[in-house]
Amino acid sequence: MYELFILGQLMDYPMTGYQLRKALTSVVGQELTISFGALYPLMDKLAAADLLTMDFKRTPSKRPQKLATITARGQKRFRALVLAPVALNKQTQLTFQMKVNFLHLLTMAERVMVLTDFQQFISGQLTRLASQATHIHHNPNMLAADIQDALLVNDLQRVRAQAQYNWVTQRLNQMEREK
Repeated sequence: MYELFILGQLMDYPMTGYQLRKALTSVVGQELTISFGALYPLMDKLAAADLLTMDFKRTPSKRPQKLATITARGQKRFRALVLAPVALNKQTQLTFQMKVNFLHLLTMAERVMVLTDFQQFISGQLTRLASQATHIHHNPNMLAADIQDALLVNDLQRVRAQAQYNWVTQRLNQMEREK
């Protein structure tokens, strides 16, 4: 997932690790960002795989910065990652969020494919949350107060998922009109 983000960010222009981390924070939020202790080794791994190059850039400050630039091989890898189906796991939502961040790098057909996949994922989420609410509501092993709290959390999750579903549907409808 972070590989997708790094390569996607570098598709527009070369960046330092600091710039990459700052960009990630703006996309996924402060609480889900990557530490420098994980980011730099990942960048080194991507460089070793010839997906990006790392060069020193002179700066007005005392020390030079390492600047990452995507390679042709990295561009191919990015396209494979951004167009690959997303596995259902705890990172699914975050992966789709990253893919949406890179829609400008895709053709119209590819954008539609990514957003349609996201819409299907959210639809499944809404179905699971509705089923979960029914289960919670009829759970004889829970106290009434716990049921109320669990249903509130479920409602919050459903509202968030419904907002995402509506957003994706609007984007897809807009793309359809632009064809």
